Amino acid sequence: MDRTDVDSTARAAAILLHSWDTVVDRTETAAAIRTKPLMSDEWAAQQIEPERNASQGAWLDPASHGAYSRAQAVPAIGDTTRDVADDKAVRAYKVTWRWASRNGEPAEGTGTRHVTIYLEKHSGAWEVVGHQSHELPGGGATS
Repeated sequence: MDRTDVDSTARAAAILLHSWDTVVDRTETAAAIRTKPLMSDEWAAQQIEPERNASQGAWLDPASHGAYSRAQAVPAIGDTTRDVADDKAVRAYKVTWRWASRNGEPAEGTGTRHVTIYLEKHSGAWEVVGHQSHELPGGGATS
């Protein structure tokens, strides 16, 4: 990943935000916490793990196999992606993932989300100053 390249930084953040490990992660927010090195100090401070996992039901089968997500990100179709200024940008991705099992048995479940990453450039490096994610119709996490 190249922090001087907005697309490289944004794509890495989109993938990291959807990289979970059911062995060590209690919630989806654990991935956001691991993404903090790519974030501004202000946005990183807002990444606080909740008491419960909002996706707990979708994690039940993967967790029984000690599974981890394998995420991919491709640019989203539409006009969300844009350069707002020389030092501000927005990038949108379609992120998909499958669960990979550690015990050799198939872990059920996949997911698809639309992710919007907001970035600013400081001292030559791009950093995430905000992100939004929502499930795509017919492509949400399943188990």
